[in-house]
Amino acid sequence: MNKENQKLVKGIIIELLDIMGMEADADEEKIEDMGDGREVYMVNLKTEDPNLLIGQYGSNLQAFQHLAGMIIRKRFLGQGNDFENYNIRFDVDVNNYKKQKKESLIKLADTIANQVVYNKNSVALRPMSAYERKVIHMEISARKNLATESVGEDITRKIIIKYVEE
Repeated sequence: MNKENQKLVKGIIIELLDIMGMEADADEEKIEDMGDGREVYMVNLKTEDPNLLIGQYGSNLQAFQHLAGMIIRKRFLGQGNDFENYNIRFDVDVNNYKKQKKESLIKLADTIANQVVYNKNSVALRPMSAYERKVIHMEISARKNLATESVGEDITRKIIIKYVEE
């Protein structure tokens, strides 16, 4: 993502925070996206009161990200850009909530994976968001003798980690 698009993303995020009456500092960095090699522009908001922005299980943060994405797309396309070249990938975090969440999911996957390998019994995890399931799937995919399967629908969708013979 070029500097102009980074400026657009950060500006809209700050504008949304102002409209909401929220005070936060925005740190930023680029990281490589898992899987396809494209860059994801990361914006980490630092605030004294993160609970309102994060919400229960990150639901407010997910909604904030969605709203920012809609506004960014509209402004980007409004500047005469065509949708085929629309390549603004960004992620908003608050006080490193998502980063810490991912680390805890990786630890959970590792713990359950070791349990499944030891007992050779499948384990069903609690229902998770699509993002959380993706982290678990990615972590387990690197392990031998293990497979994952998502079952259920909507808010009850969860992962089963299974032992498989080679």
